[in-house]
Amino acid sequence: MRFENYKIAITGATSGIGLAATKQFLDEGATVIGIGRSFNKTKDLGEKFIPFKCDVRKEIEINAACAFIDKTFGGKLDVFVNNAGLGCNTPLTEISHEIFADSIGLNLEAPVLFSSKLYPLLLKSEVGDPNIVITASMASRTFDEPILYCLGKAGAVHFGKLAANILRGVRVNTVSPGFIKTPIFEREGTEMTKEQVEATYESTAAALPVKRVGEAEEAASLICFIASKESPYMNGSDVIIDGGMSTVI
Repeated sequence: MRFENYKIAITGATSGIGLAATKQFLDEGATVIGIGRSFNKTKDLGEKFIPFKCDVRKEIEINAACAFIDKTFGGKLDVFVNNAGLGCNTPLTEISHEIFADSIGLNLEAPVLFSSKLYPLLLKSEVGDPNIVITASMASRTFDEPILYCLGKAGAVHFGKLAANILRGVRVNTVSPGFIKTPIFEREGTEMTKEQVEATYESTAAALPVKRVGEAEEAASLICFIASKESPYMNGSDVIIDGGMSTVI
């Protein structure tokens, strides 16, 4: 199994792409600390899943999560996946300081802080290929609303490239999904109803060359591949998984 004896920590582990990646890591032998706010969907993941409740928009809670990872894994970490993200559809003319801080804090500040604090643990990895994978988005490449989400994800992609150079001894890569079926479109900040989400999926699928939107498991498989020893020379890369969206935008 690819992740036998691996110690892995992942944010946003309780739904969508994060939950799918968590299940794949566990299925392939890893012990996973899953960081999230609600664990209703993780109750049957087994004893190798270790939940830790954390709001990654708050530095004090990020510090607590990193301290828990340090203590639980004996000061060593093999893979960190920063997957937690927040959609925000607030128009440019209505953005406040609070809304800006909330969105950019989760989509950009959190991966920066986690990576900084977990770097010493990753350097002590015993698997021989410690790495960080950050879930970004195809929104990092668009020139339209939602502006805060696009800004945060563009920053995350650029941070991944900077960190790949700065955090020597640890690989850092980002993954940029296009439209994936996840609960992010119905969460706080997006202001979208379930009907609006389904209509968005349908219109997007019609526009894509593959004629469908992606599944969380497909993005998760890419994350696991990048995190594994199957991709030891990948560093500072941003990998698109979008069903061809970038060819029609």
